[in-house]
Amino acid sequence: LLPVATRLAEDRAPQVRLAVAAQCDRLCDALGDHWSSVIIDVLVAMLTDSDERVRTEAVLCVPRLADIVLLSSPPGVIPAGESSVLDALLPAAIKLQKDTSSSVRVALATAAGELLTLLVGLQRAEDQPSREQANMGGPTSIRYEKRHVDERLIPLVQKLLHDPDPEVTSSALRAVTNASRGASKDIRPRFDTEDDDSKSITSMQSHTTASSVEKKDPVFLPVLSEEQVLRLLPTLSDLANSKQWRVRQSAVEIVPALLGCTNKFETRADIARMCIRLTSDRVDAVRKTAAECLCLGGSSLGSHGEDVSGEWITALVIPQIQACAKHADYRQRLLCLKMVEVILLNDVCPSKWKDESANAEGKNTPLRELLKLTLSLADDRIANVRLNVGRVLCSVIHVFAEDECRVIKYAMLQQLKKEKSVEGRQDRDVNYFANKCLEKVRSKMHAVEADATPADPENTRTSSAVVESERQVI
Repeated sequence: LLPVATRLAEDRAPQVRLAVAAQCDRLCDALGDHWSSVIIDVLVAMLTDSDERVRTEAVLCVPRLADIVLLSSPPGVIPAGESSVLDALLPAAIKLQKDTSSSVRVALATAAGELLTLLVGLQRAEDQPSREQANMGGPTSIRYEKRHVDERLIPLVQKLLHDPDPEVTSSALRAVTNASRGASKDIRPRFDTEDDDSKSITSMQSHTTASSVEKKDPVFLPVLSEEQVLRLLPTLSDLANSKQWRVRQSAVEIVPALLGCTNKFETRADIARMCIRLTSDRVDAVRKTAAECLCLGGSSLGSHGEDVSGEWITALVIPQIQACAKHADYRQRLLCLKMVEVILLNDVCPSKWKDESANAEGKNTPLRELLKLTLSLADDRIANVRLNVGRVLCSVIHVFAEDECRVIKYAMLQQLKKEKSVEGRQDRDVNYFANKCLEKVRSKMHAVEADATPADPENTRTSSAVVESERQVI
C-alpha cells in the first residue's frame, strides 16, 4: 500500500495527488508508527505541489497527521515520529504564508489554529490522564514542546492577521478564537475502526478533533498565555481599524475567547477598550457584535471566579452602558438596551458591586442599575428607542423580583399614558410592546401572589379591580 501511495503522490493528475494529500493521516494510522516518517516526507513534498488545491488539502492534513502521530502510541511508549513530525511539517507549512493563492493561506490559518489547540491539549492530557489511559494501566508518554507555539505558530498567526486578503485575516482570527478557547481532548484508541468513508476528501476543512477525538460536551480551556495575548493585542487593534467591516467584526469576535486567557485586570481593560471603540462603528453589525462581545466577556472569566467575572461587568461594561444611555446618537441609546438584554438573558449580571461601599443599603444593585437605565429611555424622543424599552423588558422580565416588577408596571403605565396624551406621540408599536410588557408583569405578579396565598374569591375580585383601574389610567 505504501509504494502505491508514494507513486500516486507523483501522479500527473492533480485530482489524484489531492486524494493522496487528503488521506495521508489515514495512511499513517493504518500503517503504524514505523512508517510515519515516510508519510511525513510524502506530505512535505505535497506542500510544495504545483497545484494550489493539492497544497490546500496538504496543509489542512498537517494537524490531522500530527494528531495521529502524537496520540497513536500505547501507554509508556514514546511515538517514533514525535520529534520529527513537527520539525518536518511546521517549517514546510509556514513557507506557505507567502503563497500566491489566498485559499492556501486561508487553509494555513485554519491549520495553525488546530495545531495550537492540539499541542496545548496534549500538555493538559499529560497532566490529567483520561479514564481510558487509567484503565490501560498508566499515563501515556506525551511531550509538549512549547517552543513550537511561541517560536513558530504565534508568529505565523500574527503574520496571517496582517494578510492583505480579508478572507485570510478572518480565517486567522477564527483560528486564534478557537485556539484561545481550546478543547478538552481525550486520547483516542490506537486503531480507530469507525467507518469514516463518508467523509469528503475535498471538504477543504480540517477535521482534527472530529476524526480522531471523541467529542463530548464542549469544555473551554484557555490555551494562549497572557504574554501571548499581549503580543496579539497590537495586531488586533490594527485590525479593528481596518477598512473592511467584516475584518473589524472578526477582530472583536475574538474578545470573549482572549479574556479567558488573562489574569490581570489591566490586560482585560486593554481588550475592553478595543470593544468599546467598535461600539461606535458606522456599521450596525459591527456595533452589535462589539456590544455582545463586551457583555459576554465576563462569562469567559468564569473559570477565574465569580468575583472576577462580576468585576468585568461592574467596572467596564455598566459604565459603558451608562454612557450609551445618555448619548446624543439614538443608535447608541438603542445599543444600551441591546447590552442590557444580552447581560440579563445570559445571566452574567453580578449580584453586587466590586466596591463594597456601593453595596450599602438603599443603593442600587447592578441589576437595579440596569433596570434604571432601561426605564430612563421609556420617554425617549425617538419612537424606536421607546418601543425597544418594552420589547427588552418583555424578554427579561423573568429575572426581576416582585418589587422590580411593580416599578416596571408603573413605568409602562406612564409610557402608555404619555403616548395617548402627547400630540405626535401616538405610536402603535410603542403601545403594543408596552401592553405586552404589562401582560407579562401581571402574569408574573399573579403567579407570585398565587404561590404566597391560597385561592380567595375576594383576592380575585381585588385583582380584577386593579386591572380595570389601570385601564382607566391608560
